[in-house]
Amino acid sequence: MKEKINKTITGGKSFENPTPIFSPEQRRQLPISVLFGGNSSERPGSIKSSMTVANLLQQAGYEHVDRVDITDQTVRTLADNRPFGVAFMTMHGGTGEDGTLQGLLEMMDIPYTGSGIAASAISADKVLFSNFVRGLGYNTANQIVVSKASELEGLDMTFPKVIKPATQGCSYGVFFVKDMAELLEKATFSEQFSERMAIEDYIPGREVSVGLFENPHTRSPHVLPISEIFLKRPIQDFESKIAGGEALMETVIPAQLEPQLQGTIETICADIFTKLNCKGYVRMDLRIAENGDIYVLENNSSPGMLNMQESDFPKMLIAGGINPPEFADLMVEAALLNYQERHEKKAPSKKEMIEYLDLP
Repeated sequence: MKEKINKTITGGKSFENPTPIFSPEQRRQLPISVLFGGNSSERPGSIKSSMTVANLLQQAGYEHVDRVDITDQTVRTLADNRPFGVAFMTMHGGTGEDGTLQGLLEMMDIPYTGSGIAASAISADKVLFSNFVRGLGYNTANQIVVSKASELEGLDMTFPKVIKPATQGCSYGVFFVKDMAELLEKATFSEQFSERMAIEDYIPGREVSVGLFENPHTRSPHVLPISEIFLKRPIQDFESKIAGGEALMETVIPAQLEPQLQGTIETICADIFTKLNCKGYVRMDLRIAENGDIYVLENNSSPGMLNMQESDFPKMLIAGGINPPEFADLMVEAALLNYQERHEKKAPSKKEMIEYLDLP
């Protein structure tokens, strides 16, 4: 198995393996391709994240780091003449975060960072993720799911509501609405961003964000200091996230939470991370209702790493005492271990099944 892994990710060159796959020194000799870009609305942020991650990998001692812009054209020749060691995913939104690119990398037998196909696909869909979380027994905002704004006409509902395109990130098409007239107007615009829209109950209260990453040594999620977002408007909408919107919100890390409340939030997020089989690093957004109930909103399976000062996840790393270059190295190590585990599992053959069941 080790020979197969070495051949796949090093172009046939074999290394001695004192550790399950590579020693730190050997690992840093692997070619790392930072994948970025894509065709989603979040492409500009992905470009910035890729530069940040490439810089962190170089600071961690990786000598063969390049950045690969994933477009409709380049994805067709992704593996041609490219010595992949690990694909480091910095794709935000679209096919780069919804499991599509992950599936292609698995078909090409290339190790990659971050969550796999299923966890990525569920996290990228606000309806599927909400259903998954409710299945675990945790609170989510009530949703009405429609494809067209016209489907909302005549429905009896309370307000305010939040409109969310099911498969769109960075608050594109997200609106806070106070009545049916505003709902129909904004939904007519939002329906352009996704095949479905979730019309959610608005939950007054505090908004927090939780960063978690996979510890490759313990194989369990590590929870970073929680951030609290203080908003000057009801929700984090598009206006609050674009350049100049900084004045509309303030992030405080660590959030000032009662120990019991903090512990409950950490437990919920770690449980979702584990049950959804997340890998790499994620950021979950939650609301603490005025009565103290905790509502899970979203899971970002490829959080922004635009820079150390702007994006929440790197700020959480620093607040948690995690050295960012060492974190990038941990994510490469986790990717290799996850790759190894996937290839160690081999389904019994038909003959073995017949023998096991003692069939004629």
